[in-house]
Amino acid sequence: MEQVQQDRLDAEARKSLYRRVIFLAWPAIFENIMLSMVEYIDTAMVGSLGAYATASVAINNPVMWMMNASMSAIAVGGTVLVAHHIGAQEGDEARRVSQQAFVMVAGFAAVLSVLVFALGGRLPVWMGGEPEIQGYATSYIRILSLCFLPHFTGIVLSGIMRGAGDTRTPMYINLMTNLINIVGNFLLIFPERDMVLFGQKIHMWGAGMGVAGAAAASAVAMGAGGATIFLLLVFRRSRVQLQFAGLKVDRSIMSRMLSVGVPAALERLATTVGQLFFIRTVASLGTVTLAAHQLAVTSESISYMPGFGFQVAATTLVGQALGARDPKDARRCGNVAFYMCTACMLCMSLCLYLFSEQLISLFSQVPEVIEQGSQALRIVAVGETFFGAALVLTGALRGAGDTKVPFYVCLLTMWGIRLPVAFLFVKVLDLGLAGAWYAMVLDLMVRGVLMYLRFRSDKWERIQV
Repeated sequence: MEQVQQDRLDAEARKSLYRRVIFLAWPAIFENIMLSMVEYIDTAMVGSLGAYATASVAINNPVMWMMNASMSAIAVGGTVLVAHHIGAQEGDEARRVSQQAFVMVAGFAAVLSVLVFALGGRLPVWMGGEPEIQGYATSYIRILSLCFLPHFTGIVLSGIMRGAGDTRTPMYINLMTNLINIVGNFLLIFPERDMVLFGQKIHMWGAGMGVAGAAAASAVAMGAGGATIFLLLVFRRSRVQLQFAGLKVDRSIMSRMLSVGVPAALERLATTVGQLFFIRTVASLGTVTLAAHQLAVTSESISYMPGFGFQVAATTLVGQALGARDPKDARRCGNVAFYMCTACMLCMSLCLYLFSEQLISLFSQVPEVIEQGSQALRIVAVGETFFGAALVLTGALRGAGDTKVPFYVCLLTMWGIRLPVAFLFVKVLDLGLAGAWYAMVLDLMVRGVLMYLRFRSDKWERIQV
């Protein structure tokens, strides 16, 4: 009888844990899907202007990835520290972390904004963009740089909210951001034109700014989103409320954040710099191939959204469990997030393989672009489940403060596998875009296996944040 009761308790505990993971993961998954959908719409609208317009946006993506990576030192460090303090019932400490994270990100974002605007004319050249797209690419990145302060502040403060267990507020704010971006694209990219709406012909105003219009819409949307998150943290009472009374730099808290966050930032930087070399390899194949690559990357992004959602849940739950001195619960949380993510990623991989041509056709009607892009999607579908495993287990390890091992794994797979293999397949064996994506899949598969082996060990449970 006692065993039956214990089994029932265990079953209820498992159900409760699944509910906790879903509660935190679904807003993050939905948020990332919405972000991908906006990227789809953005890409489709810019893509309608031609391959040069698409390529001018694509050439700037690695630059944005690098800046996002540098900010992740603060975002990850803040998220993990807040999760630990919330788990330990230390609300005052969590608020102090929120305050210091804001001070750091505001300073770094202001510097980045000035640097990128000043160097905007050189960045497309350094990226290997062809002369035909350099002017468009310069306008795009300079306009985006105007919103860096609110944008990056919003990213870091969203991480603070998630560390405290609030994944819904960032989701709602990103929905607002996405709507602003879509409307802005619609009005700023295209010129004035006649449209038919519900059977009625109407004259629609448009600025006709092209690529610059897409950048302006994104800048306004990202700025509005970041400002909203900031105001909510200032005026809404919460466990991580942003307070300015007695504001001063606390080097101890900043040091703790960076000790956790810097390896995570280096991981992203290693990936991003690797992407710079990777995209240069692809760009050497010509503008049409680069456009096909960009459309394939955009199409693929929807498939790993579950991975990012479960990564957020794993980081928060593992961090809070370890803050409460319960390593067994931390491992259970990581395992459940991993199992659920794997199931979702298998389904997404199948869809990516079966509907590859349809996905690329949403953004381009150029036969060569569709052919190359859809082939890339079918190739990468094989590795998406491994990538999902790497994402969610990286999140679990981050929650424990174990950010160095994911960095080392990234160095090995990106720089020891993807880049040299891509060079071999593209430059030596002449496999074209497909060769580059074969190298990517090999990277993802090895990365997923290594992260799984690390999580199976017990070393991460003993790390002190």
